[in-house]
Amino acid sequence: MEQEREAPPVVGPIAALVGARLRRLDSPEPGLLVLSLFTHELRTVLLLRATGERIGVGLVAERPQGLPATSFVQKLRKELENARISAFEQPDATTLSLLLTRSELTTRLICDFARGAFVLERDGKVLIRTGPTSVRATRVQVAWPQTLEALRESGERLIVQQAEEGLDARRTGLARIVRAAQKKLQKRLVALAADIARAEEAAPLRARANLLLTQQHAVKRGQESVQLTDYGVDPPALVTIALDPKRTLQEQIEAWFKQAKRFERGAQLATQRSAATRAEIAQLEQLLADITAAESDGLEPLAERARALGLAGVRRALSAERATSSSKAPARQERKPYRQFAGWKDRTILVGKNAQDNDALTREHARPQDLWLHARGEAGAHVVVPLQRNEDCPEELLLDAAHLAAHFSDARGENIVEVSYTGRRYVRKPRGSAPGQVTLEREKVIALQLEPARIEHLLSRERRD
Repeated sequence: MEQEREAPPVVGPIAALVGARLRRLDSPEPGLLVLSLFTHELRTVLLLRATGERIGVGLVAERPQGLPATSFVQKLRKELENARISAFEQPDATTLSLLLTRSELTTRLICDFARGAFVLERDGKVLIRTGPTSVRATRVQVAWPQTLEALRESGERLIVQQAEEGLDARRTGLARIVRAAQKKLQKRLVALAADIARAEEAAPLRARANLLLTQQHAVKRGQESVQLTDYGVDPPALVTIALDPKRTLQEQIEAWFKQAKRFERGAQLATQRSAATRAEIAQLEQLLADITAAESDGLEPLAERARALGLAGVRRALSAERATSSSKAPARQERKPYRQFAGWKDRTILVGKNAQDNDALTREHARPQDLWLHARGEAGAHVVVPLQRNEDCPEELLLDAAHLAAHFSDARGENIVEVSYTGRRYVRKPRGSAPGQVTLEREKVIALQLEPARIEHLLSRERRD
């Protein structure tokens, strides 16, 4: 059933603006139109707010700042700027219409407070509309100022609301970035804890290798398992050891010693990174608490702190438009198949996230002139250094990329790792090969003496875009 209409109120002091020229039109936030008006006697700004906790009209002296012009605002500007206000109309208690004339064309700008919408009409035809189109009118209470002073007071209240809502939106956006960074660091802690736990596997591996080393005479080539006497326990006991029949005995022993050493070295690095990660999380927790309590003038210093901690998207968070009632879902950011690190002189180094992502990085993102690296003979990440045409990779940048290739491979924790490198144009993906598997032409190999400090520095400079 249609709601009973109330008697139209008197337009009141806003009628004094009839004859003013519309010099500029803005919408610093959804639901708020700002009309900068000019007459020979008066320069003022008319506010029309159709959504929010407080709706209505008001006057202010200065145009409020906010979002850049949307397509809706640009269309309004095209139709209305430099037009003169010829009349105000109030067909009911929740609607205000402005009649604007330019070049003998009269256009009606309707502010529908009951539906939270703005509509532009000419000759009874809708030109532009913003806000919901199918929502039924709701009973709202619009405070219509009855004096010029009341109109200015209403304008100030609307500006305060805009500032408060804008602060909430920017605070929320910045806090969202901090929480996302915290979540990522918590995931890193879980991964590091797994690396640390692997150190417990080192002693059994080394004991198994020593048993084989001291009792080689009991092992025959091609065996899948062997029973040996462990004299290190009291009383001595038989131990069954699984073997890789494809490996020689010496290869099996060396592999276990190598794996034990890798686990111990990896745990040492993981312990250092874990402490650094916990310190980062503590910094983010303090930053989040400060953001929650911040006033408007305190957000920018907090944003600088966020940037200093390597958080990306801070500028967008402070200026992005708040969510509206639009039915369109926000566009999902495309997932990148690689991580980014800042190497020598802040040069970018790309590291594949997994075997499938390695293929995507090498085949879809790397360019022919880029440098491609991989830990030789080990499972691990593809690493790409973007280069300009005909540019030779600087030695320090090559070393940085090689360290990342070694770190993100099964050779992590070794003192010396062989790293293959070549131009991306010489990397081939055999048909039907496993994910991440490639063949190389013009391969070069560097025997890398790992520098733990360099690895730590590179890992601390991961870009989170």
